[in-house]
Amino acid sequence: MIAMGGQHGGAGESDASDVSLLAFVRETFEAADPMPEDLPERIRFAIALRELEAEVARVAPDSESELATRGDRESWTVTFDSESLTIMIRVDENPDGTARVDGWIAPPRAHPVEIRRSDNSMTVTADKLGRFVFGSVPRGMARLVVHPPAVASADGGHDASAAGEVAGGTAGRVAGGKDAPLAGGKAVITPTLTL
Repeated sequence: MIAMGGQHGGAGESDASDVSLLAFVRETFEAADPMPEDLPERIRFAIALRELEAEVARVAPDSESELATRGDRESWTVTFDSESLTIMIRVDENPDGTARVDGWIAPPRAHPVEIRRSDNSMTVTADKLGRFVFGSVPRGMARLVVHPPAVASADGGHDASAAGEVAGGTAGRVAGGKDAPLAGGKAVITPTLTL
């Protein structure tokens, strides 16, 4: 290894000029191409997604411009598409600074819907028309997770495994596109949104 100044050194040897040069390179890269603020959240999402075996919804093309809008917005709408369903949400600002999230799922069905944040999550169940409401959600980054509908068990409760809510569930997808249950009984998860 040739060290700064033309001297030969053994493997693993460094001097003060090497350390300062590496520090300069690090600072230059941090200034020119800083790590995205939400990178740790995206990494946690990717790891959780592997464990969840979820279907990822995409932002519908007509909603991309709405998500690209920056600044204070009192109200906005976005649509997500996946193989098995479409999710449309409208986000409005509450007087207390929280967000109200009204949503619709197509095809309509009573799915459990979760807003997942880094510090907590909230769950509601869509009605038979596919409509759901989160009345007061703290502002910040969140994503929606639409779980397969629970199936009533013999004792009147809900059997999540019959609906395929357990990762790797066996609930099959019937031919016929979005008229079918969620693909393979998997949850559908949206990209991260800033509410």
